[in-house]
Amino acid sequence: MDKKSFDIVLDEIRKCVLTDQRIRAIEQVHGYFSSEQVMEILKYFSWAEPQIKAVKALQHKMVAIPTTKVANILNCFTFSKDRLVVLELIALNISDAQNFRPVDDLFRIHLSEKKRARRILEQVCKVGCKAPVAMISSCGMIPGNPYPKGRPSLVTGTFPGIPPVKKEGEKKEDGSISMEGKGIASRIIGPFKPFPSTYNPHRPVPYPIPPCRPHATIAPSKKRQCKTPLFFPW
Repeated sequence: MDKKSFDIVLDEIRKCVLTDQRIRAIEQVHGYFSSEQVMEILKYFSWAEPQIKAVKALQHKMVAIPTTKVANILNCFTFSKDRLVVLELIALNISDAQNFRPVDDLFRIHLSEKKRARRILEQVCKVGCKAPVAMISSCGMIPGNPYPKGRPSLVTGTFPGIPPVKKEGEKKEDGSISMEGKGIASRIIGPFKPFPSTYNPHRPVPYPIPPCRPHATIAPSKKRQCKTPLFFPW
């Protein structure tokens, strides 16, 4: 994917508030990502579980990558069990699965995990790579449109607080205003509601002052008087 199209995808991901919304923005992309772009997208997901969900959405939208770049993607994950899950997801995108060493170096602690990773690569060698090869012209990556049907934040109303774009001739059912360019709080709360006509910001609101109430006073009693004789040294 060219840089301009990829910036559009990142802009849609930044607008999202929840993880499911970001996954939806990735699923609606028309195009293929390189390994570097996949690593850049994973930075917008904090934990391993949402990162694995992002890889599931990206597994059929990646170009063929060598094992050296597969190792770079796996390094985005801390635990080896998560690396194995990701390796299974992107296995059919590996172009040189017979090169075991870059992947084997990531599984040095547990022998069982290393054997499982080796079996995944051997299976890919039998089946072959299913991902397309990156098409590069003399001017760089061939430009394209990642959202040919329109950006999901504007057309489908994927993100909260952003109503879908109305077609021409269609009347607005509500007086909502587009939240494009607004902050996260505006997307969650909704459009701004105007103040009532009687509101005057320069005139203080007269709050009622409660009347003073008589309070009970504690009078000194004889029982509380000190009966101990005082001692004067002189």
